[in-house]
Amino acid sequence: MTEMMQASATVSDLQVLDSFNGRDTFGLVPGAPVWLAWRCAGRQIAAGWYEAEDLATAIALAQADLPGTPQPDALEICVTHDWHPVTPEALATAFPNSLRGLVGMEILSGGKLTRVAPTRAIATNRAPLREIERLAKLKRVTPEAYARAARIRRFSADQFLLLIPEDRCIRLWRGGQIQPAETIDAPLLQQTIDGLIGWMRQNLHPDGRMTYKYWPSRGAESKADNTIRQFMATVALGRIAMRSGSPADATGAQASLAYNLDRFYAEEDGLGMIIFEGKAKLGAMALAALAILEFREAGLIQPAGYEAAFTALCTGIFHLWQEDGAFRTFLKPPDRNDNQNFYPGEALLFLATLHRKTRDPDLARRCMTSFRYYRDWHLADPNPAFVPWHSQACVMLWEDLGASELAAFVFSRNDWILHMQQWGGRLHPDFQGRFYNPERPDFGPPHASSTGVYMEGLADAWRLAQRLGDSARAERYATALRRGLRAIRQLQFRDRRVDGFYISRPEAVMGGLRTETYNNEIRVDNVQHCLMALLKLDRDADFNWSGEI
Repeated sequence: MTEMMQASATVSDLQVLDSFNGRDTFGLVPGAPVWLAWRCAGRQIAAGWYEAEDLATAIALAQADLPGTPQPDALEICVTHDWHPVTPEALATAFPNSLRGLVGMEILSGGKLTRVAPTRAIATNRAPLREIERLAKLKRVTPEAYARAARIRRFSADQFLLLIPEDRCIRLWRGGQIQPAETIDAPLLQQTIDGLIGWMRQNLHPDGRMTYKYWPSRGAESKADNTIRQFMATVALGRIAMRSGSPADATGAQASLAYNLDRFYAEEDGLGMIIFEGKAKLGAMALAALAILEFREAGLIQPAGYEAAFTALCTGIFHLWQEDGAFRTFLKPPDRNDNQNFYPGEALLFLATLHRKTRDPDLARRCMTSFRYYRDWHLADPNPAFVPWHSQACVMLWEDLGASELAAFVFSRNDWILHMQQWGGRLHPDFQGRFYNPERPDFGPPHASSTGVYMEGLADAWRLAQRLGDSARAERYATALRRGLRAIRQLQFRDRRVDGFYISRPEAVMGGLRTETYNNEIRVDNVQHCLMALLKLDRDADFNWSGEI
């Protein structure tokens, strides 16, 4: 049935899958192991490996193993092929993250056979190598010793999802579907933004607490937290409220600000700080102050709202500013001064925003002193994490002060960032458009929040190029931003029946962004950074969505 090579095909009966039998259509080998998992509302109710002469017979065997209730609404299918032995020394290269969800693992040890299907790795959010660790722990041996004594094989699989009530069979890639590059347009931008906003609204609790991290496979929140990302979320909620004009969104943003200040704000000797687990970070102080400032400007709070906290936070930030333009990055503990690629940029963005309101000449001097200090500091040892925060601050300062050195630095650094965006070649199709340099793992792993924050800086750099009439550079940045939207959309949970086939609580997930295509953990900054980047493009009518991808 060649129609199955398309995204979906109608089936009137499970037995019609018998027509997929044979190597000529899907590479199916009679007798090859088939993974079949029955699901109801995302929950697995029966699953197993079956070996038969054809797929229909395997499904019939699986049907016989179904419990009486509940009735399944989906069938997850992996038909295996391309089996290869893997030596213990080759485990890491045979099962990298880039292949998680595309290849499976078979382990034979002590007469016991264990298999992990690619779709199961996605549904459980566990890498195949975790299975070796689990089995080794049961044997009370090291994973290395267990692997040496076992026979391990890797296999690929054709993946399908049979949606029983809809009578549809969908071909999957890594447990989901590919977002084609040709679909990137203005309507898709709106759909993606709507989904991201929907996730933020759904995950803002009545008391103003925002879900920090959620594990879709478990249907549970993590207990972890992070003050910088929480206040970034508050800023994002304020921008959502400004965009929608909705009283409900305004109330939600106000609740978020009140909750976070109540929970994390402290003051000592007149210095305001955001403190959590004994650490008071410059970045969190700056983003809390930015939230208050933006809320005031948008009319979400009174013009003098949170005046005491705002004044003390500013005092704390200036206390960490040095006359040479450098920032100390921690108020507590006072001997810490790391994360220089992140926190000073967040602080400079706040100070640039404050300058726009006050037009204070001394504040302009401080901003330009810090710009020049960190320009030289960065160029001595470039790191891409530095670029987006400083780009946003420098574009704002250029708009207000007009210094050409600001524009030159923004263009230099964003031209450099473009080389980190992956596109074309032999790259897996679901990786297209993300920002990651595999030759520089020290720059960090691929991550939704990284792609989002790079796009925040690129969006401002694009606007700067447009205003300066640099059309060639503006189009390069626009191409990168269109590709970035494709990467964001690929990571978004958007269809509870398809990419959410294993999700038991879809209301907590839909519209959110996986950390990577092979890691379904949702963290608030995944959503917030990508949303704030896309909102910038949404506001600008001059952005060209019909250009090259």
